Amino acid sequence: TLKSGTTKTTVLALAITVVMAVSSRSAFAQTFLLEGTDAVMGVGARYLAMGGTGTSTANDPHAVFYNPSLLTGIDRVTIAGTRQLDAKLQPYTFIGMAVPLLFLKDTGFKITLGAARYNRVHSRSSGAFGANEPESIFLRYLLPGISGTYDGDIDSKTLVNRFALGFSHEALSKLSLGVNVDLIDCKTNSCGVHAGSNGYEVQSVGATAVSFGVSTTYCPHNRLTFGASHTDIGTTPKVNTETTDNTGTRRKLSYSGLPSQLRLEASYVWNEQWLLATGYQKMWGAYGSYVLNYETVHLGAEFQQNDVVTWRGGFWAPVQIKSSQGVNFTFPYGLPTIPVPTAGVGLDLFGVEVDLVAHLNPLMTLHKEYPVISAEVTLTYSF
Repeated sequence: TLKSGTTKTTVLALAITVVMAVSSRSAFAQTFLLEGTDAVMGVGARYLAMGGTGTSTANDPHAVFYNPSLLTGIDRVTIAGTRQLDAKLQPYTFIGMAVPLLFLKDTGFKITLGAARYNRVHSRSSGAFGANEPESIFLRYLLPGISGTYDGDIDSKTLVNRFALGFSHEALSKLSLGVNVDLIDCKTNSCGVHAGSNGYEVQSVGATAVSFGVSTTYCPHNRLTFGASHTDIGTTPKVNTETTDNTGTRRKLSYSGLPSQLRLEASYVWNEQWLLATGYQKMWGAYGSYVLNYETVHLGAEFQQNDVVTWRGGFWAPVQIKSSQGVNFTFPYGLPTIPVPTAGVGLDLFGVEVDLVAHLNPLMTLHKEYPVISAEVTLTYSF
């Protein structure tokens, strides 16, 4: 395991804050790919460009992901799709739709339905990773039960289908509420050897879960917005495992855990051109057979140059990174350090909104031992 203060822990912390990592690598490490919303700090080019904010600013179907209560601000049927431009494993990152129920307008209610499908994580590796190498630590989250050293192939993906609803009433026009239900599907296939295996091992793991979330938005006046969302509340995935090795084939049914996520954020419209946002995110609880606590802060800004072009920038930074796998890093006095920059641009092209972002991928940066820049594009259209 890693111990706080050791070179490996320092390397991991610096990599997560996207500083060029210099570490002794396993001579047998071969390939490692990682995509999905859990690999960075969210989804959607606009919101990633603003430092991973979105809990108080999302005004398109990405509100399904960040804060479903914001769906009440959408008054037309809207679709959106996001793709990681350098992705090699999945053709898309996020696909979503928002549908306002306009026939309820005369009742004083504003209700908007939302649905989205997104990749929470998709990772693929081949080769040997040492027990203390960050790739191995991450893969052990995806494949609980293997020992620290694994030599073989792993392919793991987690997809989420989320259904959400945002609602408000004119009697409390400053407040809106949201709820969401997630259908989570996880699959991991692996083949190789590790310290605890009985020879060459082929394993298939499938997990499914139903998850719930609640959210709220409060606007004390038309310039200031507060947003909060809490998802994956008490989620317990059902895990089916089939293992084949020198002793034969075994099947096992078990139940696992999934961390809860909390997002708190405030945004302020400075003037007709500037929008500012700042927030805090926390992920904590059981993940497979491990426990983690991951806290980050976020800051973003948006400048609307004209009716066509909008510029965006921001950063995010970790406050605390802890896990039962041995990672334990807390910044001095609880303050973030070495922020991770993000930048992007939005274009309104004949009714189609095109958003682009460039940001740094933390774990891929550590794997490559130099900053790895990822890019995403989002297309949004309202009918």
